[in-house]
Amino acid sequence: MNLRSSLALATLLTLASQGGAQEREPFEEPPINYTATQPHDRVTRINDAFRQQADAIRSLPAKKRLRWLLEQLDVPIESQLLVFSKTSLQRNLISPETPRALFFSDEAYVGWAAGGGFEVTVFDANLGTTFYLLDQHESGPTPLLARSGECLLCHTRHDHTPSLRTRSVFPDANGEPLSGSGGSNIEPSTPLAERWGGWYVTGAEGTLRHRGNSIGKSIDDFEGPTAKMGKTLTSLKDLVDTHRYPLNTSDIVPLLMHDHQVHVHNVLATANQDARIALYRWPAMREILGLPLDAPPSGSCLVVFNSQADKVIEALLCKDEAAFPAEGIHGDGVFEMAYARTRKPDAKNRSLRDLDLATRIFRYRCSPLIYSQSFATLPKPLREIILLKLSAGLRAFPPSQNFAHLAEAERATIHEILTATMPDLPARWGK
Repeated sequence: MNLRSSLALATLLTLASQGGAQEREPFEEPPINYTATQPHDRVTRINDAFRQQADAIRSLPAKKRLRWLLEQLDVPIESQLLVFSKTSLQRNLISPETPRALFFSDEAYVGWAAGGGFEVTVFDANLGTTFYLLDQHESGPTPLLARSGECLLCHTRHDHTPSLRTRSVFPDANGEPLSGSGGSNIEPSTPLAERWGGWYVTGAEGTLRHRGNSIGKSIDDFEGPTAKMGKTLTSLKDLVDTHRYPLNTSDIVPLLMHDHQVHVHNVLATANQDARIALYRWPAMREILGLPLDAPPSGSCLVVFNSQADKVIEALLCKDEAAFPAEGIHGDGVFEMAYARTRKPDAKNRSLRDLDLATRIFRYRCSPLIYSQSFATLPKPLREIILLKLSAGLRAFPPSQNFAHLAEAERATIHEILTATMPDLPARWGK
């Protein structure tokens, strides 16, 4: 059975467990028309460029195919994470001995289960988060990376928007989430002690205890007075055949970055979707209100823009970030070097990609995803409102609630870095 057949079976089983047909999601209605609309994203360009070589690429050995895919998507190999919980549609290939590998950049996410296919997530300007599969068993005219609707079964549970998920579960010895234990999506405020159940976590030893690297027979093994919390491991050699993977680590620093980026990308995806729907409905509302044809969005449309702008700013500025252990976070340093390769410094050599890792992720708490295509392609009115609110908030004294967690000097530095490095700033930026 090939990958797509396995996923189709999983889809039927999931739909049956959910009671059959679901209500139509807002992203399947105009103006998004998610499933019916052809994306124009990074994968679309890869499919077009390698149409003639598709079968040759599918026939490459798995690790060579993985490296080829990561190179095409500009995803650093140093971002590798290993997750052993059965929380993927390729669950039959995943176990504590054979974890699924994840890789990510600012613009793409790649999942790979050894012996299976490749799961790719990128971002389309109009559709938001888009999902693809590269199946080595396909051939002929099928696109090299075929769009996947099956992924939406789990990836539409964030504000009814196609989105990413990072879950912490209570896994048993097979990687199966314990019955009745559920699991939780990791948010910025999720304490580190409650993260990474079902994930491997490597790095320097320290006092931090979390749910990673652990299996159990009951929920009591993970929480409550008898819980045995996991600790960060310096090596996985006794747990996993690491020769099957590009790296022998699942480092804690890219784990933290992955948690952060998934959250910000999800907030951006919801903001993009809701703003486009509001703009689509604006002409009818304008007519009802008797406004001229050139009237800018107002009323309920502007309410949506302002609400989503506040949520985006909160996510970008790392509000409510979970506390770090007293000794900070220490990985093996490999990811940090790769992450710094694309830093955009100002004249004082300060960059939003500069990491702190002593008390928080970033030295200057404004996410570098503000430079991403997901942010750049937000509807123009929404993007301008976000940037103008950001500029005003960073300069205001006393600061408003969304900015109060940043010291005055840090707010000033972030504004200076953005002024020097952010493209297409509004004319009223800094005024």
